[in-house]
Amino acid sequence: MFDNFLQVVAHCDSYPYGPAHNNATPIILNERVIGNVLPSIRSRLIDYNDNSEPKPFKITHQIEFQPWVDSFEKRTQVVKDLMETWRANGLPSLQGWRNELYPVYGVSGKPDFVMERAATPLFGISTFGVHVNGYTGDKLWVARRSKTKQTWPGLLDNIVAGGISYQYSTKETVIKECDEEASIPPSIAEKSKNVGVVSYYTTTQHGLQPETQYVFDLVIPEDFKPTPKDGEVEDFYLMDMDQVKKTILNNEWKPNCALITIDFMMRHGIITADNEPNFIDIATRLHRRLEFPNPRKD
Repeated sequence: MFDNFLQVVAHCDSYPYGPAHNNATPIILNERVIGNVLPSIRSRLIDYNDNSEPKPFKITHQIEFQPWVDSFEKRTQVVKDLMETWRANGLPSLQGWRNELYPVYGVSGKPDFVMERAATPLFGISTFGVHVNGYTGDKLWVARRSKTKQTWPGLLDNIVAGGISYQYSTKETVIKECDEEASIPPSIAEKSKNVGVVSYYTTTQHGLQPETQYVFDLVIPEDFKPTPKDGEVEDFYLMDMDQVKKTILNNEWKPNCALITIDFMMRHGIITADNEPNFIDIATRLHRRLEFPNPRKD
């Protein structure tokens, strides 16, 4: 249970600001921080590195690839070998292995390597996804995650959401996820509008997750009802905003999806500066500045 929406945001944006970063070791590539490793993972990485020949990493007060690991392909292979070894050794954080590649962006705004989605928190890699607010009139479509989901089972969710896999665009991801999760056809999904981003830095039992979500709004026709398709969603509900607020404060939502929904309510004039005492703090906290390189279009 939360007393207010600022607590909801802080629950997700949970990695401390400022000096608390000192408990993590930065990963450096081309003189930029691309991730952070917690002490427990750093010790595992040192053991792995010491038993590898040639050593793939240089580990001091920071973590770097050795000079021989000098290409997209080599970095991708080095990280793949590492994570597959840890997975074979039963590292709990990798039990949710997806066989889905996430890009790791460098200073050029292009991927410097790719890595398994489930492994990104171990390196504290900045990841990117899409979240869709589907609404009909003044009501919001809300998904309930399947009770068999490996992450956040049974909690409430946005109508559609998903990570952006390697070589997918944001809009392509929206259209794909709309079909797979909610049986929303492209004729409807392609009308979604990219209305901004929400960013936060969260901590989980698996590591660190700095994330940026591209936010889309989508008007769902009154004669259409989203239906589960790929098993990730149990059901969909059309909720009025009072219900939405109540369920968020009751901690019934997947944490980052609650942030996307709070952002929706602020943009649509449901949460305002006149009815929300923490309006400015919430607005700024939904757009945390992350220190990592971002994707850029040419």
